Amino acid sequence: MRKTIFDGLGEAIARQRLKLLVGVLSSQLRRTLVTFGILDGFKTYIIAAAMVLAAVSQLVGVDLPSFEGQSAGQLLMEGLAILFLRKGIKG
Repeated sequence: MRKTIFDGLGEAIARQRLKLLVGVLSSQLRRTLVTFGILDGFKTYIIAAAMVLAAVSQLVGVDLPSFEGQSAGQLLMEGLAILFLRKGIKG
């Protein structure tokens, strides 16, 4: 049977629709969190905690996809630096 352009069209449309839906939902969630100010004053601490957690997990041997290619020592030092810098600025 000959392959036509319409053979993979349904799957391609479904993939594009999913990308669009995820993009819309994530932008709406981001806008909602910023608008309500739920995390005001805590966003920096959350980022620092994520960096320290990723560094500790890499030291244990668990690789997180988002932090792949980063040095565990560098992540740990930068996470602690962000944490203490923010605390120093606030205090």
